[in-house]
Amino acid sequence: MDVIEGPLMEGMNYVGELFGAGKMFLPQVVKTARTMKKAVAILQPVIESEKTADVKSAGKVLLATVKGDVHDIGKNIVGVVMACNGYDIIDLGVMVPVEKIIQRAIEEKVDMIGLSGLITPSLEEMVHVASELEKAGFNIPLLNGGATTSKLHTALKIDPVYSSPVVYLKDASQNAGVASKLLNPELKDSFAEEIRSEYQSLREKGRPVQREIVSLDDARNNKLNLF
Repeated sequence: MDVIEGPLMEGMNYVGELFGAGKMFLPQVVKTARTMKKAVAILQPVIESEKTADVKSAGKVLLATVKGDVHDIGKNIVGVVMACNGYDIIDLGVMVPVEKIIQRAIEEKVDMIGLSGLITPSLEEMVHVASELEKAGFNIPLLNGGATTSKLHTALKIDPVYSSPVVYLKDASQNAGVASKLLNPELKDSFAEEIRSEYQSLREKGRPVQREIVSLDDARNNKLNLF
C-alpha cells in the first residue's frame, strides 16, 4: 500500500499535471497507466495475503465511465487504490448508460457512485446521470473526476441537480480519504456541508455580473461629440 499510494500515485499525479498543462499527450498517459497497472499486479498477491477473512469492507463503490466515453485510465486507477483501502468495487467499465448505473446500484446496494469522463461531452452526461439519480430517489454520495471535469463545473452544473453530496476529485489518491469521510456517521454531515459551502461560493463567483442596459435613445443622447 505504501508503494502504491507513495511513488506510484505521485508519478501518476505528476503525469496528470503535465497532461493538464499540455506538456504531455494521451499516448504517454496511457503508457504510464499501463506501467502502474503492471506494478499493482505484481503487488496484488502481497496485498491479498495481508488481508484477513474477518476484515469488514469499508464500503461498496460503483465505478463507471459515462456513456459516450471509452476512456478508462483514471477509473481503473481509482478502482485499484480504493480496493487497496478495503472498498468493494463494482466496475461497470466504459460507455455506461445511466439506466445501467441505476440498475446495478440498486442491485448491488452500493454506498456511493463514482463517475469518470475524459472528453468534453462527458460533462453533460454526468449532469444527466446526476439528474436521473435524483429522480430515482438516490441519497448516496456521487463522486466525479477525469481530465475534463473540474470543481467549478461540479458546482455550477452537477451539484444543483443532485441533493446528496457531490464531490469532485482531482486525482485518484483523494478517493479513499474522501470516501471514508462521506461514509463515516460522525464526519459525513460536516464534510458534506463544507463541500456545499465551497460550491456555493464558487457559484456566486461564477455568476455573470448584471449590467444596467442603456436604451438606444439614452445612448444617442450621451454620445461623445468629437467635433
